[in-house]
Parts: sequence; C-alpha cells; structure tokens
Amino acid sequence: MKVLHQMNITMDSRLARKIFEEADVKKRKNKQAEDSLDPEEFYHFYQLLRQRPEVKEILKKYSADDDDDFLDLEDLQNFLKDAQKVNASLDECKQVIEKFEPLAENRENEVLSADGLTLFLLSPAQNIFNPECSVVYHDMTRPITEYFIDSSHNTYLMLDQLRGPSSTEAYIRALLKGCRCVELDIWDGANNEPVIFHGHTLTSKILFKDAIIACKSYAFKSSQFPVILSLENHCSVEQQRVVSKHLREILGDMLATIELNDSVTEMPSPRKLRGRIIVKGKCLAVTDCNADNLDNGEVSDEDEAAEIVDEIVQQEVTTKVAKKLKLAKELSDLVMLKSVHFSDFATSKMKHKCYEMSSFVEKKTSKLIGQDPAGFVSHNQKHLSRIYPNGMRTDSSNYDPIDPLNCGCQIVALNYQTSGKPMQLYKGKFLDNGGCGYILKPKALRDPTLNFNPNDPTTFGCKPKSLNIKVISGQRLPKPGGAGEVIDPYVCVSVHGVPSDTMKWKTRIIDNNGFNPLWNETFTTRIHMPELAVIQFVVKDYDQRSKNDFIGQYTLPLTCMTEGFRHLFLTDNDGESLSVAALFVHVSIATES
Repeated sequence: MKVLHQMNITMDSRLARKIFEEADVKKRKNKQAEDSLDPEEFYHFYQLLRQRPEVKEILKKYSADDDDDFLDLEDLQNFLKDAQKVNASLDECKQVIEKFEPLAENRENEVLSADGLTLFLLSPAQNIFNPECSVVYHDMTRPITEYFIDSSHNTYLMLDQLRGPSSTEAYIRALLKGCRCVELDIWDGANNEPVIFHGHTLTSKILFKDAIIACKSYAFKSSQFPVILSLENHCSVEQQRVVSKHLREILGDMLATIELNDSVTEMPSPRKLRGRIIVKGKCLAVTDCNADNLDNGEVSDEDEAAEIVDEIVQQEVTTKVAKKLKLAKELSDLVMLKSVHFSDFATSKMKHKCYEMSSFVEKKTSKLIGQDPAGFVSHNQKHLSRIYPNGMRTDSSNYDPIDPLNCGCQIVALNYQTSGKPMQLYKGKFLDNGGCGYILKPKALRDPTLNFNPNDPTTFGCKPKSLNIKVISGQRLPKPGGAGEVIDPYVCVSVHGVPSDTMKWKTRIIDNNGFNPLWNETFTTRIHMPELAVIQFVVKDYDQRSKNDFIGQYTLPLTCMTEGFRHLFLTDNDGESLSVAALFVHVSIATES
C-alpha cells in the first residue's frame, strides 16, 4: 500500500491484494515463495493498475462482434469516421495497427486491442489540439493592424515592478515563448550608455545595447514574423543618439523602416516583415522631419505612471505629462509605429494615420469597453492599440486579456514573468497559427460593415455552435509539490470569450485517486462567437480545510479543438509540461442552423 501511495493511488486493500497476487507469478507457482515482485512482475502489476476501463468501453461499442476484445480494420475505420470525425482508408487503418498494437500476433491478424487503442488515443495525432493549427495557416498578407500580436509589458523585469531585478534573460525567455512585442524603458546611463529599468523605482539596470543584442540573437528562434521594440524613451538627446546608433549598428538590415507620411495608407503585412524588427515610439511630425536644418524637436512626454489610481499622484503626474521631451531626429527616423496621444475615437478616426498608435492602461481600457465597445472595435480596424497593466499592479500581477481581445486590441501586453490564469488564457489563445505570435483577427473584427459589438450577439455575423464536452477520466495526476496525501481531484471547465459565451462548470470530487480518476460527466453550452472563444480545463485537489490546490491546466481556442475522444496533456502554473499527466475527454461541436 505504501508503493501505491507513492504512485498517488488509494484503493481498497482487498482489490490491491487481488491485483498484486495476479501479478505474483512466483507465488502462484510456489506457495512458499516470498510475497514480492521481481522487475518483470512489477511491470505486469503496473500494467494491471493502468488498465483503462473507459477505453475498453469504447472498444466494445465499436467492435462489430460483442464478444471480441479488439477492433478489426473495418471496426477501426468506423470508429475513426463516427467518433473521431476522420475519414481513413483501410490501408491507413492497417498502418495504425502496425504502429500502435503492442502484440505481434494482433498485428499479424490486423486487429487493435484495448492497449493498442489506448496508445493510439495517447498519440499526438489524437490530441485535443488540432494538428492543422500547429503550423502557420492564417493569411499573413494582411496589414499588421489586422492581427493579434503576442506582447509583453516591462519585458526586462524578472519579478515585481518596484525592487526586482532587470535582466536580458527576461527578453530571451519572452522571445523563446513566442512574444513578438517587447518593451524597453530607456533612461540616461553612466558613461553615455543608455540603460533600461523601471523609472522612479529600485529595480536594477541593464545596458540598452545588451538588451538589443539579446533581442537580435533570439528574435526569430520561435517565429520568423516581426518583433516590435516598444520604446519608452526618457533619455536626453545626446543619449537618444546613442540609442539610434546601437539600433542601426546592432540590428543592421533587420531594422524595418518606412518613411512616415501621408502616402502611407496601409501598414505592411507580417509576411512582408518576416525577419525584421520594428521600432515603436515617439517621432517628430512629418513637417518637422522635413526641415533642412533640424537636428531634434519636441514631442509630448507621456509616462505610464500617469495611470496610478491615487488622484493626488495622478494630478502630479498629469502635470508631468504636459511637459515636452526633446527628441533626436536620428531616433525619430527609425520609428515605424508612431506613438500618439489618444483623446477619443472620433479624433483618432479624423486625424490619426494608419501608422499611428496609442497605448491604453487597463483601467482606461475597461472604461472604453464599457462605454463604447463597438467604437473600440472600429478604432482597432485602422490603428494598433497597446494595452498595459494598471500602475498599482506593483506585484506584476496581470489583468484578464479577454475583454480587450474581444474588441480587437492587437497588443495586449501582459507581465510575462507572472504565471496564473490571465497568462494561461493568453498563451492558450496564441497556441493558434503555429504559435507564431500573430493571429489574424476574425472577420467580424476586421470588416467595418459588420459593426461588431462583443456585447450584442446580433452583430456577430456567424452561426452559433453547440459545444458538448464529456470529461471522462484523468491519468497520473501529480500531487501538489510532488508530495503529500493522495489527491482528491476535480475538473473545472470554463469558456472565455464574449460575455454571452462565458461559462464555468465543475465535476464532482473523486476521493483518493490521482492515478486514474473516472468522472464521465458531460457539459453542454451554446457558443455565439466561436472565433473568440477560449476553453480552459483546470484540475484541482479538493481540500476541506484550506484552499484547493492547483494541479494542472490546459487552454486552447475553440477553433483549434478536435472532436471525438481526445487526450489533453496538462501543464503546470507556469505553462511547463507535466509530462504524462492528462485528461481524457470527448468533444462534439455542431453548427446550429
């Protein structure tokens, strides 16, 4: 029983003894033999423990002969067609048997046993995530404004916003995870070398040039599509020239630039900008830049700290915002995405160019979404919008990214160093399109004639879908922290999208079984806007006396879910794989007429 406890299994001692005796071949041959299992017997004991009754039920359902404990070629073909929604030839079914059936005799007879079916259902091709979504398949030739862009806030920080360390490692980690927009807060440094840190705080400093070297080295390891450097420029003109020099010399031909003038009516596409790095920041007015004798000019100095909730502090910072920042022409000339102040949607529509974009703090974003969500959608059809956390989130916590994404905000920047539900939903969404960091927005968010409003289903322009999820079982669910009592798992299934689609369900609690808990519980809902829906599965350990422990999760877009009997492999709170820990589910999705 001690071994079973270590394996996260609690079962009736009589049943455990029965399985043990079945595996103890020596004891059956010699009654005087010691009660112990040699390695081969222990493997058999483990195989008996890991038998999947739910898979046997599937096999029995699809076997033409009720007495058979296997699927022949035609049975397998029918299972793939009816259950998995896959049309396969008999030759392809034969290949499945040859690859997954462990017994040579069954392979020769061209039949698939319960063990073979289990291995097949555990294979990547039978994962809940549609393999067609694991490669770049979206149209990448549209203007960059038509895409959601995987983005990070204060990328240089490893921990909190006040005292934590800054590091080039933070840029490397974000870029390797698929981030396509990183932030650099630039300040004057010693020896005429600009530095990056969170201004007016005790966070440590790194050299700007080291961050750019890291970005150049890792920008295109996870994706070939463009990386945006979001510059928060607080430097003197002298050190701005150093910033410009480093950008030109380090990035070289990687640096994407266009002349910003009235002739630019549409932004380049991600495909056109492959392998290029874009600078976002303040730049001089076109008329100023054309002046023959101009070395620098003035732009408004807008600081993110202006969004702190406290009214007194906000008044003080507002005064600061009104000040002007001298901007070096050399740096201005490198900017491709021009940061501009946002007044209202009408002003932006009338005055702002397609290459001009605004940043919105979380609080301001929520207010705009509440007041005029359709107006925000319309704004984002022409302009890029960057969303960032409230200044009071000094612990680097994150806001829920779903609402701004529903309004078409492209650059929804989160604190990448902080794990938790917001980041899980965000990274789950960006699994789509090969995880390349760019997702083409749904037509409803791109087509101005549809007048899309995330709060009004009559504007969605698509047919709802009926989603049916059956949570069947779990396999090898770990204990929190790898130690402690055998867990009492339950599963939370939630839908995140437009308000009318938001739902959450919970299974019952299974006592003392993290090895192979069986639920067989079904949840059904109606999804009004499937292209914006994200589905999350979370496994927790019930604790009567304290907070329930997080065990693992898996998040993906509804549009990437495959129907049929599927496994989903769990990740920990940081998004790292939990190896063999999985849920087994059945999914059906039907378009309503």
